[in-house]
Amino acid sequence: RIFIREDDKPEKVRLAYGTLCGIVGILLNVLLFTGKFIAGTISKSIAITADAFNNLSDAGSSIVTLLGAAKPDPEHPFGHGRMEYVSGLVVAAVILIMAVELIQDSIRKILHPEATECSALIIVILLISIAVKLYMTFYNRRVAKKINSAAMRATAMDSLSDSITTSVVLITTLIA
Repeated sequence: RIFIREDDKPEKVRLAYGTLCGIVGILLNVLLFTGKFIAGTISKSIAITADAFNNLSDAGSSIVTLLGAAKPDPEHPFGHGRMEYVSGLVVAAVILIMAVELIQDSIRKILHPEATECSALIIVILLISIAVKLYMTFYNRRVAKKINSAAMRATAMDSLSDSITTSVVLITTLIA
C-alpha cells in the first residue's frame, strides 16, 4: 500500500506488485544467503552452505524476473526478453559451478570426516531463515491472489519448499 497506487491501470498495478515482490525477494534472499553462508562456514556444514547457495540462486531468479518484466523502450523496442535468457543462463551457470564445488567438498568430507559444530548462533540463523521464508510464502501467496499471478504462486511454493528444506537442515544440525 505504501509503494503501489491501487487507482492506476491494472497492468501498471500488476507490474508494480511484481517489481516490489522481486526487490523484496532479492533483498531477503541475499540477507539469508549471507547469514547461512556465515553459519555454514562456522559450523563446517555443507548442508547449511548448500542451503545458503539455494537462497543466492533464488535472488538470481528474482533478478531474472525483474529484467524480463522490463517494458519496451526506444533502445529495446521488443522489450528485454533476450536479456532474461542471458540472465537465466548466467544464474544456471553459477548454480552449476556451486553444485560442482559442493559435490567436491562433500566427497572430501566423506574421505576425511570433519566434525560439524552446532552453536546457538547457527540455530538462531536457521530459525530466522525459516521464519523469513514462511513470511515470503504468505506474502507472495497474498500478492498472487491479488494480481492473479501463477508466477507469484510458484514463488510462494518455492519459499515454502525452502522453509521445509531449512527445517530439515536445522534438525540434522541438531542431531549431528
